[in-house]
Amino acid sequence: MGTLSSGGSRSRGNGTSILVGLLLVCFLACGALLIYLTERELPIITAPQVPELLGPATSLDFKVVDGRSGLQQVTVVLTQNNKAQVLFDQIFPRESWVGQIGPQEVVKNLALDTEKLNLDDGKATLIITARDYSLWGFGAGNKVRTVVDLAFDTKPPRVTRLESPRYIRPGGAGIVIYKITEEVAEHGVSLNGYFHPGFPLEGKENVYGAIIALPFDSKKITGAHVVAVDFAGNAGKAPFGMIVKNRKFKYDTINIPESFLSLKIPEFTQYYPDMAGTPIEQFIFINTEVRKENRETIAKLCLNSAPEKLWSGRFNRMAGAGRAGYADHRNYKYKGKTIDKQVHLGMDIASVRHAPVKAANKGKVVFTDYLGIYGNMVLLDHGTGVFTLYSHMSQIGVVPGDLVKKNAVLGATGTTGMAGGDHLHFGVLVNGIIVDPLEWWDASWLNLHIESYLK
Repeated sequence: MGTLSSGGSRSRGNGTSILVGLLLVCFLACGALLIYLTERELPIITAPQVPELLGPATSLDFKVVDGRSGLQQVTVVLTQNNKAQVLFDQIFPRESWVGQIGPQEVVKNLALDTEKLNLDDGKATLIITARDYSLWGFGAGNKVRTVVDLAFDTKPPRVTRLESPRYIRPGGAGIVIYKITEEVAEHGVSLNGYFHPGFPLEGKENVYGAIIALPFDSKKITGAHVVAVDFAGNAGKAPFGMIVKNRKFKYDTINIPESFLSLKIPEFTQYYPDMAGTPIEQFIFINTEVRKENRETIAKLCLNSAPEKLWSGRFNRMAGAGRAGYADHRNYKYKGKTIDKQVHLGMDIASVRHAPVKAANKGKVVFTDYLGIYGNMVLLDHGTGVFTLYSHMSQIGVVPGDLVKKNAVLGATGTTGMAGGDHLHFGVLVNGIIVDPLEWWDASWLNLHIESYLK
């Protein structure tokens, strides 16, 4: 009997131990599950990048991320003058009971229209709130809030036009004078959709000027106005009109001989090794595609002119005979057949071989290199949007960054680029638009139409 009783006790003892063990495992598992379901990791809100001032129509992006249980609700509220408006409020449906229950990421774009939201100019507050699917807080979840300060400005700056040209020629230039009553982010003149940046006039408070230009092929004025954009993006405008004078162009025929191709194609192959086809096909490629690419490069170089006026008085012309004029229309022929048509935008001046090339006015060197049809080229920035271009040079004696005086030697004439003989191709540009140098060589015209307004 004693033996049987002892065995039964051991069985009951083993059973109790197993039961206690199972209960302990269950307790630990439930505890781990509870800890897992009540995770404390907060959602992360990436607030929008907000400018100092917001205009009447603004878009703001924000992002909310929760890498654990997922997002349950995201709310965006805009408050101003003790008035709250809900801009966004979304509760995300449960996708499962464990693991990722809601979405891990929410990215939204908020459109803030001051008129639709009935907002006033001044300060406001954007409150972004996010809550996840954690069971922490008796199922309330982890909650986080981000506050973003806003300031609205919906009134455009006041712009007054003071002076503007009555007449302008295709390829011509002029100046517009205007007044702005407040500090703005950007201002200038929009002419036929092309923007000419403005600059302050010395000694005149809140008065600015913008030198404008009309491309050679312009037929009429489709839109002209002074524009000022404040830091909130509001644009104030002052429209004006101009009369476009008719202009007659010279038409030339240029025959392309085999000797020219033999002379020039090897030079261009060095810089454009991917050219293919016959010599005349390569010539057409250079005269069209390379020419277009070169002009785009020059226009980009003219985007950031110094606001200070570096130039003074008429722009000097190099001594020598004029070989080709501004906006001459050229008909290129090969073996009696027309192969291309282009417009010559600049002045060709022939002098003695390797004649010194001098700066037409004081300016800063912004480019010195080989540039396709222009060959070895120098570009000077004279400030206020005015540039001069010197090309086909045999040698260059300045480097970008040099500040050169009027008549300073830049290099020597040559035959590089699309040049058949030694000469200088000279150009004047206003904010990237190539204009007629004759106006800038004329002291009377320059003083009457531009410089007198700047003094």
